[in-house]
Amino acid sequence: MNGPIPQHLRFNFGFLLESPLGSSREMELDYPRIRLGDIILAPLTGTFKASRNSRGIYVKGLLHTGVVTECSRCLSEVTVPSDLELDLLYFYPSSTAPAGEEKIEQDGILDLGPVVREISLLEIPMQVVCRPDCAGLCNTCGANLNEESCSCARDDVDPRLAVLKQLLDAGNEGS
Repeated sequence: MNGPIPQHLRFNFGFLLESPLGSSREMELDYPRIRLGDIILAPLTGTFKASRNSRGIYVKGLLHTGVVTECSRCLSEVTVPSDLELDLLYFYPSSTAPAGEEKIEQDGILDLGPVVREISLLEIPMQVVCRPDCAGLCNTCGANLNEESCSCARDDVDPRLAVLKQLLDAGNEGS
Protein backbone atom coordinates (compact mmCIF):
# COMPACT_ATOMS: atom_id res chain seq x y z
CA MET A 1 0.00 0.00 0.00
CA ASN A 2 1.52 3.29 -1.07
CA GLY A 3 0.83 6.57 0.69
CA PRO A 4 -1.58 7.41 3.47
CA ILE A 5 -5.08 5.95 3.59
CA PRO A 6 -7.73 8.59 2.74
CA GLN A 7 -10.04 9.37 5.64
CA HIS A 8 -12.79 11.48 4.11
CA LEU A 9 -15.61 11.29 1.59
CA ARG A 10 -16.19 15.02 1.23
CA PHE A 11 -17.35 16.60 -1.98
CA ASN A 12 -17.75 20.27 -2.84
CA PHE A 13 -21.21 20.70 -4.33
CA GLY A 14 -21.30 24.49 -3.98
CA PHE A 15 -21.55 24.75 -7.77
CA LEU A 16 -24.59 22.46 -7.74
CA LEU A 17 -26.30 24.55 -5.06
CA GLU A 18 -25.97 27.57 -7.36
CA SER A 19 -27.28 25.64 -10.37
CA PRO A 20 -30.93 25.53 -11.49
CA LEU A 21 -33.26 22.96 -9.95
CA GLY A 22 -32.91 19.60 -11.66
CA SER A 23 -29.17 20.01 -12.31
CA SER A 24 -27.10 16.97 -11.44
CA ARG A 25 -23.61 15.54 -11.40
CA GLU A 26 -22.58 11.90 -11.50
CA MET A 27 -19.60 10.96 -9.37
CA GLU A 28 -17.45 7.84 -9.52
CA LEU A 29 -15.58 6.50 -6.50
CA ASP A 30 -12.52 4.28 -6.76
CA TYR A 31 -10.63 4.02 -3.47
CA PRO A 32 -8.38 0.98 -3.01
CA ARG A 33 -8.66 1.52 0.78
CA ILE A 34 -10.29 4.21 2.92
CA ARG A 35 -10.66 4.75 6.67
CA LEU A 36 -13.98 6.16 7.90
CA GLY A 37 -13.74 6.70 11.63
CA ASP A 38 -13.05 3.32 13.21
CA ILE A 39 -13.58 1.16 10.12
CA ILE A 40 -11.58 0.46 6.98
CA LEU A 41 -13.26 -0.20 3.64
CA ALA A 42 -11.21 -1.96 0.98
CA PRO A 43 -11.92 -1.26 -1.78
CA LEU A 44 -14.69 1.35 -2.09
CA THR A 45 -15.98 1.71 -5.65
CA GLY A 46 -19.19 2.70 -7.37
CA THR A 47 -21.13 5.67 -8.62
CA PHE A 48 -23.69 8.07 -7.27
CA LYS A 49 -25.68 10.90 -8.71
CA ALA A 50 -26.16 14.19 -6.86
CA SER A 51 -29.20 16.18 -8.02
CA ARG A 52 -30.28 19.69 -7.05
CA ASN A 53 -33.88 19.97 -5.88
CA SER A 54 -35.94 22.55 -3.98
CA ARG A 55 -34.90 21.16 -0.58
CA GLY A 56 -31.18 20.64 -1.20
CA ILE A 57 -29.21 17.85 -2.87
CA TYR A 58 -30.57 14.36 -3.41
CA VAL A 59 -27.93 11.60 -3.57
CA LYS A 60 -28.68 8.19 -5.10
CA GLY A 61 -26.23 5.49 -6.00
CA LEU A 62 -24.70 2.09 -5.37
CA LEU A 63 -21.29 1.53 -3.82
CA HIS A 64 -19.38 -1.73 -3.63
CA THR A 65 -16.99 -2.33 -0.77
CA GLY A 66 -15.47 -4.74 1.66
CA VAL A 67 -15.54 -3.98 5.37
CA VAL A 68 -12.24 -4.97 6.97
CA THR A 69 -12.91 -6.65 10.31
CA GLU A 70 -11.65 -9.66 12.26
CA CYS A 71 -12.76 -13.27 12.50
CA SER A 72 -14.74 -13.83 15.69
CA ARG A 73 -12.97 -17.18 16.25
CA CYS A 74 -9.29 -16.66 15.35
CA LEU A 75 -9.04 -12.84 15.15
CA SER A 76 -7.52 -12.94 11.64
CA GLU A 77 -8.30 -10.04 9.31
CA VAL A 78 -11.38 -10.68 7.17
CA THR A 79 -12.97 -8.54 4.49
CA VAL A 80 -16.77 -8.77 4.36
CA PRO A 81 -18.06 -7.82 0.88
CA SER A 82 -20.98 -5.45 0.84
CA ASP A 83 -23.13 -3.39 -1.53
CA LEU A 84 -24.23 -0.05 -0.09
CA GLU A 85 -27.27 1.70 -1.49
CA LEU A 86 -27.31 5.48 -1.15
CA ASP A 87 -30.68 7.21 -1.13
CA LEU A 88 -30.29 10.46 0.81
CA LEU A 89 -31.47 14.04 0.88
CA TYR A 90 -29.03 16.65 2.16
CA PHE A 91 -30.98 19.75 3.14
CA TYR A 92 -29.86 23.23 2.09
CA PRO A 93 -29.85 25.71 3.61
CA SER A 94 -28.99 23.78 6.76
CA SER A 95 -31.56 25.73 8.80
CA THR A 96 -34.34 23.96 6.87
CA ALA A 97 -33.18 20.49 7.92
CA PRO A 98 -35.43 18.66 10.37
CA ALA A 99 -33.69 17.41 13.50
CA GLY A 100 -31.48 14.39 12.81
CA GLU A 101 -31.47 14.81 9.03
CA GLU A 102 -28.40 15.31 6.85
CA LYS A 103 -27.58 18.87 5.82
CA ILE A 104 -25.10 20.88 3.79
CA GLU A 105 -23.42 23.84 5.44
CA GLN A 106 -22.83 27.22 3.74
CA ASP A 107 -19.49 26.08 2.30
CA GLY A 108 -21.29 23.58 0.02
CA ILE A 109 -19.31 20.58 1.31
CA LEU A 110 -21.25 17.34 1.35
CA ASP A 111 -19.72 14.67 3.63
CA LEU A 112 -20.80 11.14 2.70
CA GLY A 113 -18.34 9.58 5.18
CA PRO A 114 -20.60 9.29 8.24
CA VAL A 115 -23.47 7.82 6.22
CA VAL A 116 -21.29 5.33 4.32
CA ARG A 117 -19.67 4.31 7.64
CA GLU A 118 -23.08 3.76 9.27
CA ILE A 119 -24.48 1.73 6.36
CA SER A 120 -21.27 -0.34 6.25
CA LEU A 121 -21.48 -1.16 9.96
CA LEU A 122 -25.08 -2.29 9.56
CA GLU A 123 -23.98 -4.71 6.80
CA ILE A 124 -21.51 -6.60 9.02
CA PRO A 125 -22.92 -9.89 10.37
CA MET A 126 -22.97 -10.37 14.15
CA GLN A 127 -20.31 -13.09 13.91
CA VAL A 128 -17.78 -12.96 11.10
CA VAL A 129 -15.68 -16.06 10.45
CA CYS A 130 -12.73 -16.28 8.08
CA ARG A 131 -13.99 -19.64 6.83
CA PRO A 132 -16.74 -22.04 7.92
CA ASP A 133 -14.31 -24.55 9.44
CA CYS A 134 -12.26 -21.98 11.38
CA ALA A 135 -10.73 -23.73 14.40
CA GLY A 136 -10.27 -20.49 16.36
CA LEU A 137 -7.74 -19.89 19.12
CA CYS A 138 -6.52 -22.30 21.79
CA ASN A 139 -8.25 -21.45 25.07
CA THR A 140 -5.03 -22.10 26.99
CA CYS A 141 -2.10 -20.71 24.98
CA GLY A 142 -3.88 -18.52 22.40
CA ALA A 143 -2.35 -20.21 19.34
CA ASN A 144 -4.26 -19.81 16.08
CA LEU A 145 -5.36 -23.41 15.50
CA ASN A 146 -5.78 -22.77 11.76
CA GLU A 147 -2.05 -22.13 11.43
CA GLU A 148 -0.47 -24.34 14.08
CA SER A 149 -1.29 -27.05 16.54
CA CYS A 150 -0.52 -26.83 20.22
CA SER A 151 0.13 -29.42 22.91
CA CYS A 152 -2.36 -28.01 25.40
CA ALA A 153 -4.79 -30.48 26.99
CA ARG A 154 -8.24 -30.17 25.48
CA ASP A 155 -11.13 -29.76 27.87
CA ASP A 156 -14.19 -29.48 25.70
CA VAL A 157 -16.42 -28.41 28.58
CA ASP A 158 -16.66 -24.79 29.60
CA PRO A 159 -16.06 -24.85 33.37
CA ARG A 160 -19.22 -22.79 33.87
CA LEU A 161 -21.22 -25.60 32.26
CA ALA A 162 -19.51 -28.54 34.03
CA VAL A 163 -22.53 -29.16 36.27
CA LEU A 164 -24.81 -29.46 33.25
CA LYS A 165 -22.40 -31.96 31.65
CA GLN A 166 -22.50 -34.05 34.82
CA LEU A 167 -26.31 -34.05 34.70
CA LEU A 168 -26.27 -35.08 31.04
CA ASP A 169 -23.73 -37.84 31.72
CA ALA A 170 -25.83 -39.09 34.67
CA GLY A 171 -28.95 -39.06 32.47
CA ASN A 172 -27.19 -41.04 29.72
CA GLU A 173 -25.99 -43.67 32.20
CA GLY A 174 -29.55 -44.27 33.41
CA SER A 175 -30.86 -44.87 29.89
